[in-house]
Amino acid sequence: MGAASITLPWEKKIKKVRGVEQTNKITFEQYVRLTLSHAIFSRNEDASWTVEVPVLPGCITWGITRREAVEMAKDAIEAWIITALRFGDEIPAIKIKSQTKIGEQK
Repeated sequence: MGAASITLPWEKKIKKVRGVEQTNKITFEQYVRLTLSHAIFSRNEDASWTVEVPVLPGCITWGITRREAVEMAKDAIEAWIITALRFGDEIPAIKIKSQTKIGEQK
C-alpha cells in the first residue's frame, strides 16, 4: 500500500484544467521531512541535543544523542500536526529550503 496523501490548506494551486484548480499534493511523510529540514539542533552542556522546529510554534524536543534527537524531532512534528488537525488549528505552509540536509546543525 502506498503512502496516503492528505489535502492540506496551504497546497499550492498550480493551474486550472477545464475550470478546476489543480493542487500539488504532498504526503504526510513529505510534510514531516520538509518541516524537519527547518529544525535547529543545539548541543547542550551535558552533550545531549535540543531540537527546535520554529515553523511549528512550540515544537521543541531533545535527545541524548544527535540520532535520538532527530527521531524525537520527527515524533514531535508528527504529534504537532496530528494535534493541529484534530483541533482544527492552522497548519503552516512550509517553504522548501535549498541545499539543506535533514538534521543539519545550524
